[in-house]
Amino acid sequence: MIIEELLQRLNEFAPFSQAYEWDNIGLLVGDSKREVTKVLITLDVTFKAMQKALELGANIILAHHPVIFHSLKHITDPLLISLVENQINVISMHTNLDVAPQGTNYALATVLGLENLESLSSEQGEKWFHLSVTVPAGYTENVADAVFKAGGGRVGNYIYCSTRHPIKGTFKPLEGARPFISSKEDDKFTQVAEEELEFMVQESRLFDVVSAIKISHPYETPLLYYFPVTTPQPLFGLGMTGILPEPLTLSAILSWIKDKLGCPNPKLWTAGLPLSTSIQKIAVCGGSGSSLIRLAEQSAELYITGDVGYHNLMEAKIPIVDAGHFYTEYPVLEVLKGQLINWNLESYVLSREECEYWQNTHSYHN
Repeated sequence: MIIEELLQRLNEFAPFSQAYEWDNIGLLVGDSKREVTKVLITLDVTFKAMQKALELGANIILAHHPVIFHSLKHITDPLLISLVENQINVISMHTNLDVAPQGTNYALATVLGLENLESLSSEQGEKWFHLSVTVPAGYTENVADAVFKAGGGRVGNYIYCSTRHPIKGTFKPLEGARPFISSKEDDKFTQVAEEELEFMVQESRLFDVVSAIKISHPYETPLLYYFPVTTPQPLFGLGMTGILPEPLTLSAILSWIKDKLGCPNPKLWTAGLPLSTSIQKIAVCGGSGSSLIRLAEQSAELYITGDVGYHNLMEAKIPIVDAGHFYTEYPVLEVLKGQLINWNLESYVLSREECEYWQNTHSYHN
């Protein structure tokens, strides 16, 4: 598999179009035409991560945080220079992974054992299109197969989804036209038996689907149209809510977090509630989640996130656990590894102990 194909797969899993405008994602360093040897998965691109990639024979670092965030006028950063010199390609999956239905927050909620998961914030959502194309009798399966292979006709957990209607079409060619079906010059128009095919298509697959139709369709100019739809689809958004199988008291929350996330020093804000308070519905947001505190207050009894400021805690109306940016995002690395396994790619997840953040902060928690 070449890197370009890997990018296409990653885009299907967590569409790049869903990243926030200020973000920098996708292939940030490298050549999309190179073959993938092995993938190192990490939160951050550092010298240690690069050295591990070289040791493993991996030519791709798949990172959550972008190694290049702001526009560059000069390339003088020693890390960037070393990546290029060693032909290490770098792909970032950042806010597009944060808002993906099975991304950062899904991974966090799953590791915590939460059930009945729902999106906490649904401000993001991939656009879907209703696509219709008219096909002459006898060519329906050719065109439908092309659409399916290009990624159209997927609805939830189902593939090969389409609607088909037998119709009658009419046409009269103008000078210079090359009609697939012959017509008589003296006729007002020619009438033919056709079938209308309808599909649901994600925005990220729309270009490929339309191209596939034009290639497979026998008509010189296929009758093809598509328009965006507002039919509810799986939501993209920051954060998730879920239910614990069994309630926990506030006094038991910190040891539970330590066990599930490997976080040595989580901090609990009780919001004035006694430690005997029972908790079952929980909201989570990997990374920096202060902006979702108000939503969490409306949806949950406890909020787990990272990078919570002093004033955010003081104003919070529900208990909050600050388990740290690193520890709340780390679970998504195993989710990415699972995807790469599905695509028959060899990969290695940089362990917590191998990450520079862990090496430089863990001793302070002992």
